Amino acid sequence: MKKRKFIILYLDTGGGHKSPAMVLKSFIENLYPGSEAIIKNGFRKQDRLPNLFFVDFYHVSMNSFSSIYSFVYRLGNNYPFVRISHLLLQQYTIPYIKKIIREEKPTDIINLHFALESAVRSVKRSNPEIRVVNIVTDPFTVHSSWFYDKKAEYFVFSDRVRQYALQKCKIPEKNVKVLPFVLNPKYRERLDQKEICSLKEKYGLNPDKKVVLVAGGGDGNPFIKSIVNEIMSHNPDFIVIAVCGRDNHVRKNLERNKEIYGYENLIVYGFVDFMEELVKICDCAVIKAGASSLMEVLASRKPVVICDFIYGQELGNVQFAVDNGLGKFCRKPSEIYDAVYSLVSDERVRVAVEERLSRIPISFETEKVVHMLFETSGS
Repeated sequence: MKKRKFIILYLDTGGGHKSPAMVLKSFIENLYPGSEAIIKNGFRKQDRLPNLFFVDFYHVSMNSFSSIYSFVYRLGNNYPFVRISHLLLQQYTIPYIKKIIREEKPTDIINLHFALESAVRSVKRSNPEIRVVNIVTDPFTVHSSWFYDKKAEYFVFSDRVRQYALQKCKIPEKNVKVLPFVLNPKYRERLDQKEICSLKEKYGLNPDKKVVLVAGGGDGNPFIKSIVNEIMSHNPDFIVIAVCGRDNHVRKNLERNKEIYGYENLIVYGFVDFMEELVKICDCAVIKAGASSLMEVLASRKPVVICDFIYGQELGNVQFAVDNGLGKFCRKPSEIYDAVYSLVSDERVRVAVEERLSRIPISFETEKVVHMLFETSGS
């Protein structure tokens, strides 16, 4: 089989883009020895306008002004707005990505962000021998700007998105393929009870106690503070692990409360690189409805309590989890505590959710995505 060289383009707008890029790179190089995958940020650091709008605005608005982000997100369905955005971006993205192509000479381009579609389309026109695939990273709810190029090839993670692409965006049927969700394979590993106990001991936890994971993602989530404080106010007999990400203010606040009130069952972390192990030892996870976070927990067959979501972008993620009985959605800290207590303390509830998790209606076999990439590369 002909060896191939992939350029994987992403933007630094949350883990939902860079994480699949890293997973794809690993699978490509492991499944097809001799082939190569290079991950590239689609924006240069010195391109201040694109980074200001797509990166800085994203990180600030997600935590502090989510309603403004939701409004801008909805504009993604307005074609004139999308068209103007692409015209403004092209002066930055097209020269930069063409430079990458000249230097790296790839056989394939994988694009993981809709803002880069016009640039990769331009590259395709200049280099028709290069295979270009757009992977839509939102699994259930998308806006039409994901399908800006009507002639491009798209990989999507659900039939819901495929039907949206075909019916709403008029993408040709042959150009949209439904494939498994791109996920770190560590989350698919199954541990027996002995291995779970060993992991708990690794982190200094009582192996006989239930564990609730409260995670706010890489950038953190200000809601974590009120959620954890509410749970701990009930003096739970289970362990609470709070992962605050890069939000040092929340982390320090929880650490201070732990010391003041003597919360022995509270463990506080900042940003961690061992999230998959924390997911494996937990009996329930409280998370925001980001696609990667949600799928990582569900692939590990752990029930979820979703505490927040971005209207529009993450609505479908909430609906998927709730409609399939894989967890609950609550916003009030008191309701979150009730949901968590039910999931970890009621044996009937736990068994019912675990049974549904064992037949979750979505695939996480990322190797199939990579095989399809090679099949569609003309190799």
